[in-house]
Amino acid sequence: MTGKKRNARWRWMWLTVSLACALPASAKAQMGILAGYNRDSISEFLPENGFDLTDLTDGFHIGVFINFNLGTFAVRPAIVYHRVPDLVAQAGEELVKFDVELVEIPLDFRIRLPFPRVRPYVLAGPVLTFPSSTFSGVDDLLTARPVRAEVGVGFEIDLGFRLWPEVRYGLGITSLMESEVPVGSSVLRGEGSPRLDTLTLRLGVSF
Repeated sequence: MTGKKRNARWRWMWLTVSLACALPASAKAQMGILAGYNRDSISEFLPENGFDLTDLTDGFHIGVFINFNLGTFAVRPAIVYHRVPDLVAQAGEELVKFDVELVEIPLDFRIRLPFPRVRPYVLAGPVLTFPSSTFSGVDDLLTARPVRAEVGVGFEIDLGFRLWPEVRYGLGITSLMESEVPVGSSVLRGEGSPRLDTLTLRLGVSF
């Protein structure tokens, strides 16, 4: 990863922490950890004839979050590591296998329904991402800060500690990468700009 990408990542992480600190002191805060499964798909891109790009793969994520309950409304920033494995770009008999790793900063805005111990909620918010790849030919093509918009539903379950099971869907708003992926002596080209969509099953725990 280039120094420019690293600096951008730290600036946005600092902004997330600053936002959390700026919330009212009356907000009830919980720190927590999260992990889950992603069904990741590359959308909005059609390879030219003779080329192929994996457009569906199973990924995972882990991270930390801080939640601020403000009555019915809640705000929950997080920092998440998200891995998208087993991607393949192919041109004839030549192929390249690669992974994409993302550091993500989701900012969830939640509306909590009034139940005492099991509080269902709906959420929506932007997810700022910082992608990289161990395959340099792909890493050079990744955009600096692609954005997703995510919506979801979940439960905030009070057991002395809190469990947060969720189902989320994320729609890529901006391009994850350029389309000209090097594959041996060829270059994969196509129409559109590859975007990352995600279907997520997540479980969080906070104290």
